[in-house]
Amino acid sequence: MQNLRIGLVPIVRPLFRGSRFGLEHTSRQALEALGPKLGFELAYVAEPVADAAQAEAAARAAQDAKLDLLLIQHVTFATGEAFLPLLELPIPVGLWALPEVWESGPLPQNALCGLNLGVSLAQKPTKWFYGAVEDAWFQTRLKLSLDALRGARVLRAGRVLWLGGHAPGFFAFGALPETGLVVERADLNELWEALAGVSEAEVAERAAAFRELSEYPLEALRESFRLELALEKLARPYDGVALREWPEIPDKTGVMAYAAMARLADAGHTLAPEGDVMGLAGMLALKAISGQPAILLDITHISSKGLMLWHGGEAPQAWADGPTRLVPHFNRNLPAVRDMTLRQGPISGLRLLPGRKAVVHGGVLSGEKGYDGDSGYLTRPTWAGEPLTPRQFLASWLNHRIPHHLAVGMGSHEEALLEMCAWLGLEVLPPRPEERRLVW
Repeated sequence: MQNLRIGLVPIVRPLFRGSRFGLEHTSRQALEALGPKLGFELAYVAEPVADAAQAEAAARAAQDAKLDLLLIQHVTFATGEAFLPLLELPIPVGLWALPEVWESGPLPQNALCGLNLGVSLAQKPTKWFYGAVEDAWFQTRLKLSLDALRGARVLRAGRVLWLGGHAPGFFAFGALPETGLVVERADLNELWEALAGVSEAEVAERAAAFRELSEYPLEALRESFRLELALEKLARPYDGVALREWPEIPDKTGVMAYAAMARLADAGHTLAPEGDVMGLAGMLALKAISGQPAILLDITHISSKGLMLWHGGEAPQAWADGPTRLVPHFNRNLPAVRDMTLRQGPISGLRLLPGRKAVVHGGVLSGEKGYDGDSGYLTRPTWAGEPLTPRQFLASWLNHRIPHHLAVGMGSHEEALLEMCAWLGLEVLPPRPEERRLVW
């Protein structure tokens, strides 16, 4: 994963003693040393800024550096003209105050007060930081922001393929992200051409490398391998693919796409079923934040065990709680889908919606299997960080009329997702668990 690019602009007021202690140099060195641990590089560092002209010059240089985050470092107190040009940049900005070097006698820096002044002047989402680089509080807050910005970066600058449009009748999946994600369209003829270009030798090589439990002999999986190779070729230039995987693919090839999609997910590709581009965008953000593959799931059942989450069988083995196997599709009895239990543990979710809105959710998978395909029970669900019962979660999902795919990632990342939404200017919908009355 490419490192994030961070810029650092120290702000000083020369009248304060702290401007002459070299604190900006020692903190810069510590920040550079922290970079490899948290996955960032210090891509731009300005000389200390003390007035409006210097601030404007630093702002121009910071914008040219193509930063993911700009840290305005309050070495000492400074008034607004020394940093307003930086606050106004179209770059995510953090305001950071260094701690005082002593606690009695003449006030050395007054940096915390400068931070307070800075956040009061901010007119856009801005993250505050306090402390030395070595402090756990500083590092925890910075890591959270870096996670959020990884998600924001792929949603702003990623490139995906919408192959075949959305599944028939799934009209809600026609909406596209409004974050800057580039969506390139192609019809299924491109897939048919890619299939025709797959050689028998390539299919044989893929079959020879197959190592998974299967109810099918290798010969019955040859068309699945061919489809996998064709999709792999089309997916290679993109961050992800939203694929209309039915009804045309099984009708034309005699196989379901799910086993091919699952194996491609094992190899690091991100594919969303049913042409769900918004779902794909959520998967990409969750993958960027968690560092693990994300999946799309339906809510199919509710019981005392929780909410059963399920999909047709395209999840990667990283999500499996035990062995996986290829089995017939539950409806069409065609090869093949991956059958597996979703692994036990915390999950986080994101659903992007039209009008620059989003749902952020989470919970815990119990590790108990449900229906054939990839399935498990969601327990202890949360919505924008608020704990709900499974029934309240379901009511909120339905009352907001959310499309039927939950993009789900591994681990507890709701805080990072909420911060990402703030950086992107997305409105996070609150829970709406009314269970009795009509909601519209």
